[in-house]
Amino acid sequence: MRCPKCGSENVQIQAVAELQKRGCLKILLYIVLLCIPVIGWIALIMLLRGRKSKTVNYGVCQSCGHRWRV
Repeated sequence: MRCPKCGSENVQIQAVAELQKRGCLKILLYIVLLCIPVIGWIALIMLLRGRKSKTVNYGVCQSCGHRWRV
């Protein structure tokens, strides 16, 4: 594997856990549901529950420090 920036073959693979982003529509849906009392409590619990994470692999060049998704 070569670095796309400098062309070096001194590359290491790293696995990184990243949090998934919440979309604008999902946040707007939660805000609308919070206006309705019973469903609002369920939406609030789901909102505070936390976000999921996923593992992503990155290649990191040991020569120049460039990082890219593999």
